[in-house]
Amino acid sequence: MALAESPIPVFQRGEWPGPLTLRRGWSRAEARPWNDAVRDAVLRLVRGGPSFLQACTKRMVELGAPTVISPPLANSARRGWENAGYRDFLDLALMRLSLEDHLPSPDHLVVEADDGQMDRFLAIDRAAFPEFWRFDELGIREALTATSRSSVFVIRDRDGDPAGYAIVGYGHAISYLQRIAVHPDWQRQGMGRSLLRVSARAARDNGARVMLLNTQFDNDGAMDLYRSEGFVTMKEPLAVLRFG
Repeated sequence: MALAESPIPVFQRGEWPGPLTLRRGWSRAEARPWNDAVRDAVLRLVRGGPSFLQACTKRMVELGAPTVISPPLANSARRGWENAGYRDFLDLALMRLSLEDHLPSPDHLVVEADDGQMDRFLAIDRAAFPEFWRFDELGIREALTATSRSSVFVIRDRDGDPAGYAIVGYGHAISYLQRIAVHPDWQRQGMGRSLLRVSARAARDNGARVMLLNTQFDNDGAMDLYRSEGFVTMKEPLAVLRFG
């Protein structure tokens, strides 16, 4: 689909292929590479209407992004993106855990950390996920800042280095499991389960009544873990759309 010309320019802060802020008057969007291996752009509309979304998409195409990808969208948020020429790319399962039920204790020592061991978190992600789904540093920092408050939890190996980590974003009534990853050398020992349990307890301690997460439908191991810990799959999935 061709993108319409806009008489009002979009102002850009940042240089591609780095993170960008795009503005036009009150409207604002943010873009970054999908990750350090996949150079497609992921575009997040902070505020603005369909014409601004079209103008931002056009800018990313002009800057050389092979395709432009939306964030996960509820059905109610699809129309503006579809009007801008975006089409279905993939669906994600949206899962919900009630934090008002009993939350079991972890089987491992899990401690809160900061992002001072970013290199180690990135190494875990590279080992644990396929290239398309892994986080780079921009992805981790975006997960940490997607909510006003967040925590990083880690399990350490025998040498004291992180063997797995989780990122939890805190909202008022809803918290979000933004990431959970365990290095393959330490998988199948219940570490992911312990990280999940500590994350849920921290969310409850910070006032949340519900925890949400999303994951791929074909990620069978993760889906089984989440279900066994009480998560239920919502009827309406999230949609990721793509332009180009």
